[in-house]
Order: sequence, then structure tokens, then C-alpha cells
Amino acid sequence: MEWIKIDKKNLPKGNVLAANFKPNTEDYKVKIFGKISLDKDIEGEYIICENFAESVFHITHWYPINDHDIEP
Repeated sequence: MEWIKIDKKNLPKGNVLAANFKPNTEDYKVKIFGKISLDKDIEGEYIICENFAESVFHITHWYPINDHDIEP
């Protein structure tokens, strides 16, 4: 499995598996399944991934989990 580095100008569409691999940031090494978007605060822009239950900030990488079928 190879993670794809975030490109702010070309964010993936739909649900993906996303993670923050940047040390010393909120949500470091946290993974989440959801939709990625660009957000802003007083410190600048950052990538967020959200689903119906939670949000993870400072996303650095994503994986196209929906590209793979899961067989029973």
C-alpha cells in the first residue's frame, strides 16, 4: 500500500483513507475514512478530512481505498 502525498491544488473527490504523517502536529499518525477539503484559520491553510462522526486536521497523505473491492 502506497500513500499519496496531498496536493492542495488537486484534492481527491469522494471518500478516501486519509492520514496525518507530520510530526508535532495535532492528530499526528491518526487515520480517518472521509472526504478531504482545504480549510483556513488564523495560522493559515491546512487540509482536513471529515466524516459524519469526526474530523482529522493537517492531513498529509491519502489512499484511494474505494479503488479496491472487498471480497467476502
